[in-house]
Amino acid sequence: MSYVALATDRYDEVVAFYGEGLGFQVVDKWDRPNARGLRFDLGGMRLEIIDNQREQRPLDLGAPADRVHVVVEVEDVEKARAGIGIEAPLPQGTSWGARLFQVRDPDGVPITFLQWLNTKSQPREKIRGLLTSGVGKGQHFTQVDWACRQFIDKLGIDPFPGTVNLTVDGPVSIFVWDRIKDTPGVRIDNPNGHPDDCNARCYPVSIEGRLDAAIVLPEVANYSTNRIELIAPVNVRDVLGISDGDSLILEVKSA
Repeated sequence: MSYVALATDRYDEVVAFYGEGLGFQVVDKWDRPNARGLRFDLGGMRLEIIDNQREQRPLDLGAPADRVHVVVEVEDVEKARAGIGIEAPLPQGTSWGARLFQVRDPDGVPITFLQWLNTKSQPREKIRGLLTSGVGKGQHFTQVDWACRQFIDKLGIDPFPGTVNLTVDGPVSIFVWDRIKDTPGVRIDNPNGHPDDCNARCYPVSIEGRLDAAIVLPEVANYSTNRIELIAPVNVRDVLGISDGDSLILEVKSA
């Protein structure tokens, strides 16, 4: 990858954040009547900032934090935190061999500073989420014949009607979920063109170390980046005695 481009309607604020705040070096810049931008060096990867208001055809930026997640790998996360010019949370250890902290730019885009650790064993990755109510589409999808058959054949789960909805909670869990989404998972293939149906990828998990389940990631446009839907063979809310706002830990298994 040569560089990542980030468009913004708050160009001066965003440039100051990455340059003065985080201390990244400018390696290229341009300022024309119909285009303004620059590139920062993030230690090997380049981050391009584009002034969306200067573009001939401004982009529809949508939800800022959903556009991109910038990850900066560093050798010493404590030193990296001490070297930036803005307030940042203390680094956190992860269950998968890293330490990290996260800040957000003026548009709300998350920037994670990540240090990989040398560990002899790699425990299962974990995701923390807060229970939320869905919109009801999961009940349809889990009971469609072709989807249900694949859930049983490929995952060993005869799904209880509906899905369990979580909002991913905290920068460590967000980073884990972003990384997992970049892996193939277990495919659920839609054999028809029904407008309410879609392909999906699934990731086997354990809920609170007690219930086998699977994350279902629909392959649809504009699907929220911090939302997780789960299928399980039982009514998870009833079995665990949980309600909206409660925290759950998912332990990710090998697909």
